[in-house]
Amino acid sequence: QKVLTALDQTWHPEHFFCTHCGRAFGDDGFHERDGKPYCRQDFLAMFAPKCQGCEHPVTDNYLSALQGVWHPECFVCAECLSGFASGSFFELEGRPYCELHFHQRQGSICHGCGCPITGRCITATGRRYHPEHFVCSYCLSKLQKGSFREHDDKMYCQACHDKLFL
Repeated sequence: QKVLTALDQTWHPEHFFCTHCGRAFGDDGFHERDGKPYCRQDFLAMFAPKCQGCEHPVTDNYLSALQGVWHPECFVCAECLSGFASGSFFELEGRPYCELHFHQRQGSICHGCGCPITGRCITATGRRYHPEHFVCSYCLSKLQKGSFREHDDKMYCQACHDKLFL
């Protein structure tokens, strides 16, 4: 009879199959774990680390970030799915974000220009501004916190507000 030797044992060919699914091994051969044979598909599904992005097994090219491994194509902004060309990213709740979407989620986008606020910030009427963008909607002069008026979601200095609306 035909026999084969694997895992320091002798097997009838029809009795040497994947421990998990029971299929005979094809051209890929087998993988061993704890003295048991597995087909490639089951071995990877059961024992390979999983990508934090797609949750599929990571077998070769990968990167480590945020306490996990990622396929390079899966490590993208969780909001816009763009890669990180500059190499930098922002983490929020274990997920990677580009700078814009990180700040949007954090509520730190300037209401005046729509860009992230990373330095000084003025908060007025529940909105945030770069100091240089906290200006009168009519004359564009800088506003001082506490000395402005709001009308139809726009900010005005006292003089422009009085001239336009009183």
